[in-house]
Amino acid sequence: MFLSRPVCSVEHMFATETSIWDTLDFGSAMSVEADELRTALLADEAEISKIRSGQIERLRRADRLQLDTADGSRTMADWVVANLDVSPQTARRMMRIARSHHGDIDGRMTAGEFGIDRAAFLCQIRELDGPEDVIADSGSYSLGHLYGLIDRLRKIDTLTEQMMFEDRYMALQSSLDQSSGRFWGQAHGVDWQTIEKALTHRESQLPVLAGQTQGQRRVDALASLCIDSLTTGSDGSGTGRAVTVAEIFIDASLAAPSFGEAGVTLSSGPRVGPNTLSEILCTGKVRAIVCGDDGRPIGVSHLGEAIPPAVRSFVLHRDQGRCQIDGCQSRYRIQPHHIRPRAHGGDHDPENLITLCWYHHHIAIHQMGMRIDSQSPPHRRRLKGPYPNGPPLPPRASRASGFGVSVQDS
Repeated sequence: MFLSRPVCSVEHMFATETSIWDTLDFGSAMSVEADELRTALLADEAEISKIRSGQIERLRRADRLQLDTADGSRTMADWVVANLDVSPQTARRMMRIARSHHGDIDGRMTAGEFGIDRAAFLCQIRELDGPEDVIADSGSYSLGHLYGLIDRLRKIDTLTEQMMFEDRYMALQSSLDQSSGRFWGQAHGVDWQTIEKALTHRESQLPVLAGQTQGQRRVDALASLCIDSLTTGSDGSGTGRAVTVAEIFIDASLAAPSFGEAGVTLSSGPRVGPNTLSEILCTGKVRAIVCGDDGRPIGVSHLGEAIPPAVRSFVLHRDQGRCQIDGCQSRYRIQPHHIRPRAHGGDHDPENLITLCWYHHHIAIHQMGMRIDSQSPPHRRRLKGPYPNGPPLPPRASRASGFGVSVQDS
């Protein structure tokens, strides 16, 4: 049997060795091709720099002729954007070079040594009285290093600093139905760093959910900081609990057939949907006012704690005052949550309540539509994704009674 095994021949060994060398030759060929591509790309970039240098010389003549004013452009940079179809940043850098008149930088750009980005940076460094050795040996420095040098050389006098501070603002814009809002603004350097650090720090304290963008996480961080501001105890301890006190107007003719997607409005103005309504029922004091077809109230609920204080305290004690989602160590804004929503017949029984941190309660469940996996252990709960076809319809009794709020006839 041993002799029947195939014997490795000299020819086979040679063939194997040849295949190895073929592989090495293939890698060497790739390296040669990469070098050729790199050389060709650099040559192309040199030609582009030469062409840009010619354009910049023509832009100097256009600037002297004030073609921007003749064509109704606000600035020469705007005129360049409109006529050369380049980005505003590229246009500004071209005009900076055109108006600098540094012969050595122009000559090196004409020779194809570097492009407009490096040339613009070198012009700016010279205007800021930067080191000449950096300009002479600019090829030894990356564009990022040159940009950092410009930032360090830039002078900020008292008047400039004051103007930067006076330019601070924040704009808040609500949608027409107040169901969402936008905000943007500008802050002075030190204040901006404080804002950025606070948001970054709070963002790092929030759990990470799959598919979230950094922008979404920053909005969540900002919302949590605002909640802290509104609910901090009088002693500044920050132990206050976020309690929503809301009056909800429910148009029965719209809310019932749409299962809360229409006809539900807070007394403060904004339209809300089923997710927000469910969260209010979980966390706050609620009075529901149900209106008939003629707009008159046909039922009003008592203003009361959605979850009785004694029940809330017991649940928090049972769950050791921490979020019960598996792997979460957060104690931030811990809140009881109804495993079976009130709109689906859930009650305040402790077995139907679970302690969650603000992030898993407000963001993951009530905003992203995730839900508690009822098959997971009580103190190691897992989240399931949103219902693929939307949440199941509330029971008819819940719909008729204001989506989980006990309503009396008015």
